[in-house]
Amino acid sequence: MSKKHYDWRIGKPLPLLGDHSVAKHDISEQYLGIYIDRLTRTFSQTMLNLTIVDGFCGGGLYRHGGSEADGSPLRLLRAVEEADQALKAARIKGFQVRADFIFVDENADHIAFLRDLLIKRGYDSRLGNDIFLHCSTFEDACPGIISRIQSKGTAQRSLFFLDQYGWSDVRFQTIRAILAQIKNPEILLTFAVDALIDFLSDKRAETEAMLGLELNREDVKALLDLKNGDGWRYLIQNGLYRHVQNRTGAQFYTPFFIHSVDSHRSYWLLHLSNHRQARDEMGKLHWRLNNHFQHHGGAGFHALGFDPSRDLRQDLMNFMFDDDALTRSEAAVLDQLPRMIHAANQGEGGGLVVESLFAGNCNDTPVTSEILTSQLLLLRDEGELSIISGEGKQKPRAKTIDWDDRLILPRQRTMFSRLG
Repeated sequence: MSKKHYDWRIGKPLPLLGDHSVAKHDISEQYLGIYIDRLTRTFSQTMLNLTIVDGFCGGGLYRHGGSEADGSPLRLLRAVEEADQALKAARIKGFQVRADFIFVDENADHIAFLRDLLIKRGYDSRLGNDIFLHCSTFEDACPGIISRIQSKGTAQRSLFFLDQYGWSDVRFQTIRAILAQIKNPEILLTFAVDALIDFLSDKRAETEAMLGLELNREDVKALLDLKNGDGWRYLIQNGLYRHVQNRTGAQFYTPFFIHSVDSHRSYWLLHLSNHRQARDEMGKLHWRLNNHFQHHGGAGFHALGFDPSRDLRQDLMNFMFDDDALTRSEAAVLDQLPRMIHAANQGEGGGLVVESLFAGNCNDTPVTSEILTSQLLLLRDEGELSIISGEGKQKPRAKTIDWDDRLILPRQRTMFSRLG
């Protein structure tokens, strides 16, 4: 995590790490462990190839809470080591996680500090073999990184951790290139949306930074026109969220906020991928790390969509991924599902497939597959729907739901049916 207000020099005091940055490191390390677990569930598997890119790596060590704190390079290395050891212990035929680590920072002092740190931590023999340091901007390094990943094989599994300082160091064109040219990439992008909102003005509409985000003068004017009344900042955030969604080209995305107590600002931690399961796993992790994250939207499906018939400022302030938010999410989904299932059952398609239901509605919502499953089982137990397996068998008592299950309206419904 390279920060313009952080400075690493060998022999000089370490920079101070804020609590909100610890939260980002936590989610990066934990998600990497989840990612490896997700890709190694076949018991006969003995090897996993992947590439891990830290595009703004910094020097790798901080001061926090009166002691030293590892930065993202050391935490990513540790996450892979722990996963590799666990897999080796669990598999009779053994296992090997073959991970390449690419650490990028444009500051030569930061790269020198990180190299010295890695040597002191015992990684010297791996430098140039599976750990690669690049003194470069991420934008300049990215084409070579893409080519390297492409040359490793057909799976091209890769994770990009792009913890930029503000909002302009990663161009949307670059994100599109990663998602289009690599077969299985995922991107975690820090995006300082509050700082961007403060930067917006007609005079700045054609700066290089704005062009990197592909915001033209008309886009900026449309956002600035929302600056009226209470809650205008949230309206602009919603507009920017739509812009990011459209311009990055990601099929699946997770736009939740981390709030910085130090700066009193919020910023997005955007997870971008082309896989439904990746999006679901990131959503679950936000719920597990609920003390770090906020969601400026509603509790159910379509929580971030723009609806001109309602005021987006309603129900935006109190969603903290806690027990109350979970209760509201379950209630909202229970209210929305009947109408969605009813609409899907009007044609001749044989009901609504669970994967289609989730994949078609998960991007704008804090709802995970676990929340969806619990409410579908509740509707089934109330006699409001039938669940049919992929083989065409009824599932009247199953406690789990598979992605290829179909949701069918029963022929006879209760007098007080939710399904109308």
